[in-house]
Amino acid sequence: MSAEDLVLARRKALVAICERAANGVIDRVVAEASRAADTLGLDSSGATHYGEGIRSTLPTALDALGMPDGPDREARIVALAGLTRAVSDQNRIPRIVERGLTAIAVRISREVVRRNAAEYGFTPDELDREFGIFTGKLESRLFGD
Repeated sequence: MSAEDLVLARRKALVAICERAANGVIDRVVAEASRAADTLGLDSSGATHYGEGIRSTLPTALDALGMPDGPDREARIVALAGLTRAVSDQNRIPRIVERGLTAIAVRISREVVRRNAAEYGFTPDELDREFGIFTGKLESRLFGD
């Protein structure tokens, strides 16, 4: 298997894992946001609406996650960052809160990826590294890091 084929196989595994776990991850992030509603200025209904908005970005996220490197993937990541920002803006989520919710989502997702890696024939570190590359690019687009 070529190096490029191996990258795409890891990405395919990530898509499968994330697709299966996405709703649960979003639900956990929304629950965190609801618990911290007073601090965040977001009521429970607002947290639920935010979660629905983020759920609507999943097709773009999963597409970008599974794509080969290149301008199409970069464009999809830029589009995903734009969609995510639009959801935050529509729900009046401050940037600092958006960053925190993103960090929670990434942390939970990494746990799920690591826990399910062997099912797809990869080590937790292999899929975690690949997932980290993707989330690093997304966070850079969102927060300019």
